Amino acid sequence: MEDRNILIIELRPGIGDLCMFLPRFHEISKKYPKSKIILLTKSRTKAKQLLKYDKSIHGIEFIDNLKTGKKKGMIFLIKLFRKYRFKLVFSYQYGPKYLKYIFVSKLFNSKTYYYGIFKKKEPLMLRAIKANEDWLKIFIKERVNRIPVKGQDKQKKRQIVIGLGASGDNKRWPTSNFIKLILILKRNNFEFILAGGEKETEIINTIKSKNLDIDLISLEKFNLELSIQIIKNSMYHIGNDSGFMHICAGLGMKSFCLYGDTPSVDALYNKKIIPILPRGYSKVDHDSNVMDKINVDWVLQVFRKYS
Repeated sequence: MEDRNILIIELRPGIGDLCMFLPRFHEISKKYPKSKIILLTKSRTKAKQLLKYDKSIHGIEFIDNLKTGKKKGMIFLIKLFRKYRFKLVFSYQYGPKYLKYIFVSKLFNSKTYYYGIFKKKEPLMLRAIKANEDWLKIFIKERVNRIPVKGQDKQKKRQIVIGLGASGDNKRWPTSNFIKLILILKRNNFEFILAGGEKETEIINTIKSKNLDIDLISLEKFNLELSIQIIKNSMYHIGNDSGFMHICAGLGMKSFCLYGDTPSVDALYNKKIIPILPRGYSKVDHDSNVMDKINVDWVLQVFRKYS
C-alpha cells in the first residue's frame, strides 16, 4: 500500500473505551502498513501513557485541553487536516453531533468511514468489529487486544490486581466482598495490588485498615504509565468493569470482570476477559443494578475454574 496519513477518531472518554477499540486500530495499521496513523481522542483516555510503546499509532491528538478539559473547535480540526492531509478517516462515532468531523474530512477530500447519522441500539464492540470487517474487507476471527509494554517478563508473579475503580457506585462490588475475597485467596500465597485512582482512596484505605496481615500495593498515587509498569507481570485481575480491567486483559493476563451494571457483551472483544455475572444470569446491561447479587463464593468458583 502507498504511504498515506490516516486519522482515527475515537471520542469516548474512558481508558477502558480506548482499550476496547485498540484492536480495531491495529487492524487498520495492518491493512495499511506503510501509513502514518494519527489518533484523535479525549485527554481522559490517557492515550499518550497507555500507548507509549505502541508502534502502530504514530501520533496522538486530543480534542480537548489537557488542563482545562475545554473542547477544541473547528479551527483546531481544520489545522489538523491541513497539517496531515489525511487520505483516510475512520470515525467510531454515531449521531449528528459528530457530523462536523465528517464535514471537515470531506472538505479536505479525505475518504471517510463512519457509523452514520443516527445512533442505533446495538452492542458497542460488536458494532466496531462489524464496521472494520466492512471498511477493511477483512474477517475478524481472533478476539484479542494487546497493549505493548516495556520489560514484561514471561514468568508471572503470584499477584492479583484487585480492580476497585468504576464510573459510578452502582458499578462497584461492595468493599466488604473484596476484603473477604482477599482473605480467602491469600491462603494461596497471592500478593495483591489495589488498582484504583484518587476516587478510590477511601475504599483502598478501608481495605488497608482491616489489618489483613499481607502486604498490599496500591496505585491511587501513581500515574497510569507507572501503574502499568507495576502490574504488567501479575497473573490475574479480579474486579469491576474499569479501565484497569481492560488494561490487565490487554497486558495478557486473565481478567475476571464483575458485570452487574455494564454491558457484559462488550467482554467479547478480548478472550482474556472472563465475565462474572450473578449466578443464573446470561447477560447484564446498563441499569441492571445487580452488583450486589454477585457473591464471593460464586466469584471464587468461577476464578478457580478458569484460572
